[in-house]
Amino acid sequence: MRKSLLLVLAFGLVFASSVIAQNNCLAVRGVAQEHLLDFGNPDWDGGEVGAPWVGPVQLILGDQTVLVGKVSENDGDKKPTLPQKQATVHQSEGGYFVFDFTKDGYGTFVVKTDNSVYPFLPKFTGTGTFHGQGPVVTAKGTQRFANATGNFTIKGDFLAWDLAAPLPSGRFNATITGFLCNVD
Repeated sequence: MRKSLLLVLAFGLVFASSVIAQNNCLAVRGVAQEHLLDFGNPDWDGGEVGAPWVGPVQLILGDQTVLVGKVSENDGDKKPTLPQKQATVHQSEGGYFVFDFTKDGYGTFVVKTDNSVYPFLPKFTGTGTFHGQGPVVTAKGTQRFANATGNFTIKGDFLAWDLAAPLPSGRFNATITGFLCNVD
C-alpha cells in the first residue's frame, strides 16, 4: 500500500511538473507576405541587412496576443544535392528568419532554418513552394524574447517576376506555426 501511494505521488509530481513546463510555452500561428529585393516598397523599410526577402508578419501568441511586425529572411547557402534531384529540389543551410516586434514592445527573435527545401533556385524560376523548419536561436532574442526558445515551421508559395531585371521582384505568402517558450 505504501509503495502504491509513493508511486501515485511520484507520477503526480512528474505529471504536474510536465504541465507547469508546458504552461511556459505558447502556441504560435500566423502569416507573412515577404517581398523579394523590393527596396522601394514601404514594407521593406527596417528589414534585416543581408536578407533578400522582407515583409509584414502577424502572429498570434497563445490564444490572445496578436503581434504585428516585420520578418526578414535569408535562405542561406545552397547545400549539395543528389544529381538526380538538382533540377527539381534545392536545400539550404545557414538560413534564418528574423522576427521583429520591437514596435509592440516584444523585441526580436531569430528562427534558424537549416533544413529549408524548395525548387531549385526559387528566387529566379517563377513559382514554387518553400518549406523551412527550425529552432528559435536563444542568443539572438531581445527584450521580451531575450530568453525565448521554441520551434517554427514556415511554409508557403512564392512567385517571382521581372527575372531579366537586375533586381527581380517576388512575393512569398508564408504560413507560420510553432511554439515559443520563456517569453517574458
